[in-house]
Amino acid sequence: MAATDFEWPWQYNFPPFFTIQPVATTKEQQLQSWRNLICDYHKTKRIWEIDTGSDLFNNSAINRHLSPAAIRLILQNLVQEGQGVMSGERCFALWNSVSQWGSLIHSWAADNGLSNTVLTLFEIQSGDETENQPFHGMDIWLLQHVISHLEKEGKAELMLGDNEDFSDAGVKFF
Repeated sequence: MAATDFEWPWQYNFPPFFTIQPVATTKEQQLQSWRNLICDYHKTKRIWEIDTGSDLFNNSAINRHLSPAAIRLILQNLVQEGQGVMSGERCFALWNSVSQWGSLIHSWAADNGLSNTVLTLFEIQSGDETENQPFHGMDIWLLQHVISHLEKEGKAELMLGDNEDFSDAGVKFF
Protein backbone atom coordinates (compact mmCIF):
# COMPACT_ATOMS: atom_id res chain seq x y z
CA MET A 1 0.00 0.00 0.00
CA ALA A 2 1.46 3.38 -1.00
CA ALA A 3 1.83 6.11 1.62
CA THR A 4 -1.20 7.97 0.27
CA ASP A 5 -3.50 4.94 -0.16
CA PHE A 6 -6.20 4.83 2.43
CA GLU A 7 -8.59 2.02 3.25
CA TRP A 8 -11.90 3.40 4.48
CA PRO A 9 -13.42 1.62 7.49
CA TRP A 10 -16.77 -0.10 7.06
CA GLN A 11 -18.55 2.68 9.00
CA TYR A 12 -17.73 5.16 6.25
CA ASN A 13 -20.17 3.36 3.94
CA PHE A 14 -22.86 3.05 6.62
CA PRO A 15 -25.31 5.97 6.16
CA PRO A 16 -26.12 6.48 9.89
CA PHE A 17 -22.40 7.17 10.51
CA PHE A 18 -22.99 10.61 8.99
CA THR A 19 -25.75 11.50 11.48
CA ILE A 20 -24.87 12.06 15.13
CA GLN A 21 -26.67 9.36 17.09
CA PRO A 22 -28.98 10.36 19.98
CA VAL A 23 -28.31 7.38 22.30
CA ALA A 24 -25.34 8.24 24.55
CA THR A 25 -23.48 4.91 24.29
CA THR A 26 -23.96 4.72 20.52
CA LYS A 27 -22.91 8.37 20.17
CA GLU A 28 -19.69 7.74 22.14
CA GLN A 29 -18.84 4.75 19.94
CA GLN A 30 -19.59 6.86 16.87
CA LEU A 31 -17.35 9.70 18.10
CA GLN A 32 -14.56 7.22 18.84
CA SER A 33 -14.92 5.83 15.31
CA TRP A 34 -14.71 9.36 13.89
CA ARG A 35 -11.60 10.09 15.99
CA ASN A 36 -9.96 6.90 14.73
CA LEU A 37 -10.95 7.65 11.14
CA ILE A 38 -9.65 11.23 11.28
CA CYS A 39 -6.31 10.24 12.82
CA ASP A 40 -5.80 7.20 10.55
CA TYR A 41 -6.71 9.22 7.46
CA HIS A 42 -4.37 12.10 8.31
CA LYS A 43 -1.52 9.80 9.34
CA THR A 44 -1.80 7.75 6.14
CA LYS A 45 -1.95 10.82 3.92
CA ARG A 46 0.54 12.80 6.10
CA ILE A 47 -1.86 15.71 6.34
CA TRP A 48 -1.69 17.77 9.51
CA GLU A 49 -4.58 20.21 9.22
CA ILE A 50 -8.14 18.92 9.06
CA ASP A 51 -10.03 20.18 6.01
CA THR A 52 -13.73 20.13 6.88
CA GLY A 53 -14.58 20.27 3.17
CA SER A 54 -12.66 17.10 2.29
CA ASP A 55 -14.01 13.68 1.28
CA LEU A 56 -13.43 12.64 4.87
CA PHE A 57 -16.73 14.27 5.89
CA ASN A 58 -18.53 13.69 2.58
CA ASN A 59 -19.13 10.25 1.10
CA SER A 60 -20.53 10.90 -2.37
CA ALA A 61 -20.79 7.15 -3.08
CA ILE A 62 -23.66 6.88 -0.59
CA ASN A 63 -24.75 10.52 -0.92
CA ARG A 64 -24.05 11.31 2.75
CA HIS A 65 -22.18 14.11 4.49
CA LEU A 66 -21.84 15.46 7.99
CA SER A 67 -23.61 18.68 8.85
CA PRO A 68 -21.47 21.64 9.97
CA ALA A 69 -22.81 21.16 13.53
CA ALA A 70 -21.81 17.48 13.48
CA ILE A 71 -18.32 18.36 12.23
CA ARG A 72 -17.93 20.92 15.04
CA LEU A 73 -19.03 18.32 17.60
CA ILE A 74 -16.60 15.73 16.24
CA LEU A 75 -13.68 18.21 16.20
CA GLN A 76 -14.50 19.36 19.75
CA ASN A 77 -14.50 15.72 20.85
CA LEU A 78 -11.22 15.10 19.02
CA VAL A 79 -9.60 17.99 20.94
CA GLN A 80 -11.17 16.93 24.26
CA GLU A 81 -9.74 13.45 23.84
CA GLY A 82 -6.24 14.79 23.06
CA GLN A 83 -6.30 13.67 19.43
CA GLY A 84 -6.58 17.17 18.02
CA VAL A 85 -5.50 20.70 18.78
CA MET A 86 -7.08 23.99 17.75
CA SER A 87 -5.44 27.19 16.58
CA GLY A 88 -8.23 29.69 16.06
CA GLU A 89 -10.49 28.13 13.44
CA ARG A 90 -7.84 25.60 12.38
CA CYS A 91 -7.84 22.08 13.77
CA PHE A 92 -4.90 19.68 13.57
CA ALA A 93 -5.07 15.90 13.83
CA LEU A 94 -2.77 14.24 16.35
CA TRP A 95 -2.12 10.58 15.63
CA ASN A 96 0.49 10.91 18.38
CA SER A 97 -0.12 13.01 21.48
CA VAL A 98 1.63 16.36 21.85
CA SER A 99 3.98 14.80 24.42
CA GLN A 100 4.72 11.84 22.11
CA TRP A 101 5.57 14.23 19.26
CA GLY A 102 7.75 16.19 21.67
CA SER A 103 9.57 13.01 22.73
CA LEU A 104 10.15 12.02 19.09
CA ILE A 105 11.58 15.45 18.24
CA HIS A 106 13.67 15.65 21.41
CA SER A 107 15.05 12.13 20.87
CA TRP A 108 15.92 12.97 17.27
CA ALA A 109 17.83 16.08 18.42
CA ALA A 110 19.68 14.15 21.15
CA ASP A 111 20.48 11.20 18.85
CA ASN A 112 21.94 13.59 16.28
CA GLY A 113 24.11 15.51 18.75
CA LEU A 114 22.00 18.66 18.51
CA SER A 115 21.62 19.37 22.22
CA ASN A 116 22.65 22.94 23.05
CA THR A 117 22.48 23.81 19.34
CA VAL A 118 20.06 26.39 17.97
CA LEU A 119 17.92 25.14 15.10
CA THR A 120 15.22 26.95 13.20
CA LEU A 121 11.75 25.45 13.20
CA PHE A 122 12.06 25.35 9.41
CA GLU A 123 15.11 23.06 9.71
CA ILE A 124 13.12 20.66 11.88
CA GLN A 125 10.03 20.89 9.70
CA SER A 126 11.63 20.71 6.26
CA GLY A 127 15.35 20.04 6.60
CA ASP A 128 17.20 17.23 4.86
CA GLU A 129 18.18 15.84 8.30
CA THR A 130 14.53 15.20 9.22
CA GLU A 131 13.37 13.83 5.88
CA ASN A 132 12.89 10.31 7.23
CA GLN A 133 11.38 11.42 10.54
CA PRO A 134 7.64 11.12 11.26
CA PHE A 135 7.46 14.83 12.16
CA HIS A 136 8.97 15.98 8.84
CA GLY A 137 6.52 18.33 7.15
CA MET A 138 4.57 19.03 10.34
CA ASP A 139 2.63 22.27 10.14
CA ILE A 140 4.82 25.05 11.56
CA TRP A 141 2.18 26.20 14.06
CA LEU A 142 1.77 22.64 15.35
CA LEU A 143 5.56 22.23 15.54
CA GLN A 144 5.93 25.33 17.73
CA HIS A 145 3.01 24.08 19.85
CA VAL A 146 4.80 20.76 20.42
CA ILE A 147 8.11 22.49 21.18
CA SER A 148 6.39 24.84 23.64
CA HIS A 149 5.43 21.70 25.59
CA LEU A 150 9.08 20.59 25.56
CA GLU A 151 9.95 24.03 26.88
CA LYS A 152 7.50 23.59 29.78
CA GLU A 153 9.25 20.29 30.57
CA GLY A 154 12.65 22.03 30.59
CA LYS A 155 13.84 20.08 27.53
CA ALA A 156 14.00 22.99 25.09
CA GLU A 157 14.00 26.75 24.79
CA LEU A 158 11.69 28.14 22.13
CA MET A 159 12.91 31.39 20.61
CA LEU A 160 10.09 33.22 18.89
CA GLY A 161 10.79 36.05 16.52
CA ASP A 162 8.52 38.80 15.30
CA ASN A 163 6.86 36.90 12.46
CA GLU A 164 3.45 35.38 13.13
CA ASP A 165 4.22 32.55 10.70
CA PHE A 166 7.16 31.40 12.89
CA SER A 167 9.53 31.75 9.95
CA ASP A 168 12.09 33.36 12.25
CA ALA A 169 11.56 31.05 15.25
CA GLY A 170 14.22 28.77 16.65
CA VAL A 171 14.73 26.20 19.35
CA LYS A 172 17.57 25.04 21.55
CA PHE A 173 17.28 21.51 22.95
CA PHE A 174 18.64 20.48 26.34
